[in-house]
Order: sequence, then C-alpha cells, then structure tokens
Amino acid sequence: MEPGSPLPLALLIETLDDEYQVAVVRGALSAARDLGISVLCVPGGRVRDGTPERAARNVAFELVNAKTVSGVVAVSSVIGSAIGPAELTPWLGRFKGVPLCCVGVACAGYTSVEVDNSTGIRDLVLHLARDHGKKHIAFVRGPKGSVEAQARYEAYASALEELGLKLDPELVVEGDFVKPSGANAVRVLVDERGMRGRFGALVAANDYMALGAIEELWRRHLDVPGEVAVVGFDDVDSARFARPALTTARQPIELLGRRGVEAVAELGAKRKVASASLPTKRVTRGSCGCSTTETGLAGSVPLTASRGVEISFVQRRHAILAEMSRAAEGRFGAAGSGWEARLLDALIGDLRMAGSTSFLRAFEQSLHKLARDPIDVVVLQDLLTALRRQALPCVSSTPGARDKLEDALHDARVLASVFSEEVGKRRARIMRERQRAFEHGLRSVLFSDAAHRSAVAAESLPAFGVDACVIAAMTRPDAFGNDARVLFGFGARERIAAETATRLAALPAHTVFGGTGRTQVALPLTAGGQALGMAVVATSKAPDEELEGLREFLSTALDTLKRAAR
Repeated sequence: MEPGSPLPLALLIETLDDEYQVAVVRGALSAARDLGISVLCVPGGRVRDGTPERAARNVAFELVNAKTVSGVVAVSSVIGSAIGPAELTPWLGRFKGVPLCCVGVACAGYTSVEVDNSTGIRDLVLHLARDHGKKHIAFVRGPKGSVEAQARYEAYASALEELGLKLDPELVVEGDFVKPSGANAVRVLVDERGMRGRFGALVAANDYMALGAIEELWRRHLDVPGEVAVVGFDDVDSARFARPALTTARQPIELLGRRGVEAVAELGAKRKVASASLPTKRVTRGSCGCSTTETGLAGSVPLTASRGVEISFVQRRHAILAEMSRAAEGRFGAAGSGWEARLLDALIGDLRMAGSTSFLRAFEQSLHKLARDPIDVVVLQDLLTALRRQALPCVSSTPGARDKLEDALHDARVLASVFSEEVGKRRARIMRERQRAFEHGLRSVLFSDAAHRSAVAAESLPAFGVDACVIAAMTRPDAFGNDARVLFGFGARERIAAETATRLAALPAHTVFGGTGRTQVALPLTAGGQALGMAVVATSKAPDEELEGLREFLSTALDTLKRAAR
C-alpha cells in the first residue's frame, strides 16, 4: 500500500477451498468496492482447531490488530466452528478498539449478521412430509461445536413434533459439514444400523453433506428421489448442478458478506448498527421428487401459442431485454450486438411453433462465442432466471405456453451446466499446467537468492491473478514479532532483490503493493503442524481455491528450505 493509504478491512475466514466461504468473500468484496474500502482476506483456519496441521493456519490472524486494519468482519460460523461462540467471543477480544461484525453466528457483545436457520430446515421437513408423504426422515447433523448445526437439528426435531411424527435417534447421524461425512452418514444408516428401506427421506444440515449422501445412495443402488428424497441447506453453486439437482434452503450467502462489510463501515463512522437475521428460501428441485425431469434435454411439448401470448411479449419486450442485459453484467459482449433480442425472438418462436428448439440453438451459439472468454456459470443461470421471471407474466394465463417456456429454459440450464463444466475442466487443465511451470521454476532457484526467486514469481504468478506478492519465513515457530525474513516477492514497480528482516504484521504494507488492486490475501504457510511463514498476495479477481493450491506449494517450498538449513 502507498504511504498514508487508509488501513484495510480484515475479512476472517477459514479457507478459500469452500464454495460457501468464497461466496461470502464475493459479497464482502462487492460491498467494499461500492464503499471504496480495501480488504485484507485472512483464511486463517478454525480457531483452536483440534488438528495441529489445520490449527497452524491460525498464524494468519496475527496480522490483524488495531494498527494494521480499520475494521474486522469475522465469519464466526466457520472460524469459530471448533469452539463455539462462548469461546470465540473472548478470542475476538484481541481486536479491541477495532469495529467488528460477526457473520453467520452471533457472539455476545458484537454486532452480528445471521441467517434464519430454523425456518429453512422446518420448511424442508414440512415439504417432505406434506408434499411427498415422507414419514421416516433421517437427519445428518453438523459438528457438535457449531451453533448453526444445533439450530438446524432443533428445527428438524421441532418440525417432526409439529407433524406428529416420532423422532427416531437411529435416523440421526452426526457429520462435520464436509462432503465425505454425508457419504459416511449413509454408510452408518445402512450398514451399521440396518436402516435400509426404513427411511424415505434424508435432510442434511448443509449442501455438502447432502451431495455426499446422494453419491453414496447412488453407489448403493438406492434411487434419489425414488427411494430416498434428499435435501440440503445453503444453496451453494454445486447444488444447482448436481444430478439430480438438490432441493435446499437458500441462504443469501453473498448478502451475508455484504451486510458484514456495511455494518463495519457504519460502526467505523460511530453509528449504531443493529444485529440482523436474514431469511432463507426453500428451493425445490429434483432431489426431493418435485421434478421428474432428469439432466437430459426435455422433449418438446406441442403448442400453438395464442395471439394473446405474442401480444404480451410485445408489450413487455423492452423490460425483458433490459432485465436480460442487467443479469448478464456486461459479460456477453463476445456474443455479439443484439444477443438479447436474438434469444428472446428464438424463445417466442418456440412458443409459436410446436417442436421448435430455436431458443436452445441460439443459446448454444452464444455459448460457443463466449467460450473464448468464459463467464461464471452463475451469470448464465442468473440470465435464464431473469428471462423466466420476465416471461412468466406473458404466459401465465396459457398453461400450455407456460409448460413450453419451462421446458425451453430447463434445456438451456442443462446446456449451460454442461458448457460450464467443460470450460471449467479446460480452465483447470490450463491452471495445472501453469502451476506446474511455476513450481518447476521456483524449485530450480529455491536455493539461489531472493532476486532469482522474485523473477520466477513475477513471470508466473500474474497468470493466477496475482498482481503482487511477498513471501516471508518465520525464524522460530512462535515468532510473531520481528523474527521473520522476506524471501522474495514482486509488484508492479518492484522486485525484491535481497532477503530482509521483517515483522509478519508488516507484510500487507510492504512497498511491493504500491499501486496494486484493493484486495489482499494473507496465506498462512504451514507444514507438520507448525507455522512456517506467510505469503501475502494482491489480486485483481475474487480470491478462490486456486490460491489454496498456491498456499500448499509455497508451504512445501518453505518446509524444504527449513529442512535444508538444519
């Protein structure tokens, strides 16, 4: 940062290798951009994690104090999941004097932004029982230390009581919010407890466990949703594209991050901010049985649209095109001028002519043009959602037209999912190649000097979206003060040419970051349950799991240097 620049706001999370947390980060960064605030993202693991290797990541939190940041957004639902809010609250006392907001779980004495966990789970259980006739409903809990997990379990138990159904402890299995525990829950139910055929539905306390459960159910030839309906909680991106797509309670994840940043900004301005609870929304998809349409393309529904439908589209045309353009976020430029009108006209043509698939072909052509500069699948799905929302009033009085509209948009969603998956695989291959090239280059100069390491980093890391970085090693495992050395780094106007002594907390203010983007990420470098050092990177894009891969490699590199120095 330039001398005299305002201090950044710290965003405390566990990891970037998690869809939920990345979505919170996206929302936080969006709000920070709107407010002109810079952000230091700190994926420092779970506070006092019982696993030493994971607990070693907590060193990253040492960068945050009243002298280094202007405020703190603590995603308490993840960083405090190992100890709970009662123990996390005194830990947060280290940030005394800094405006702070807890996101996800409330901590006494602090402003918080939460979601309504209870209503979301209750709605799902009632839906399974009342709309699908399920009487024996299993539940996969979250970890014991999680307040959110407990709230969701209590909502499950309360909903069963409301329905007059008995809670069977044999149908409740503990998980830990990660995908493998969902699969393990199915193994416990079927193998250990002999419950196969004795439950017709499974509610998981989050989407990851639900997705893991679905995979294990399929592996055991138990049809979803035919034999076991499955629902989750969160509505992470992968829930939409699972097979079958996951019914879930959607919490406004990005809005959590946005509200957290806005609250800290208000607190920093000495204004009072009330804690808030954001509502969830039930999203029904194929995994509960609400849709029998699988992931193949839906067949055409013969229909001759009425004249009234066409007139409705003419009357709403301007609003529909404007909404499509807004949802595309300016990302459809490669599709060519007038892409909105071409898609809309093709859709109207499908409604007019039985068996027509013009809309799907037009959408596919647009996707091929966009392949050169691929866009996030969420943008594609948001575009289709916006089109559906604006088009529904045009067909609301004509049931056949509505069915045709839904089929056309469903086919397009499937196509977008397949397209994004292929683009994602291609992008992942390219990133793996770039990562291997960087790893090979750094290994070749690892035992050289800072100048050579910095040169390799400057040549390779911009391909990962890294505009600047500084990497430092601790000279002692417990050295959080002056005992660290900068090993290498680069920025827009500087490459580090020599190793220098430093303090870890001083890394985000290093001169290499002058003139770079607003977002910095502090990556804790660890190995063998010990903290080895820190990498701070400035990035022009939203941080994601690629930076976790970079963190792991740099940790290995520092561990190699440490062992060689013995």
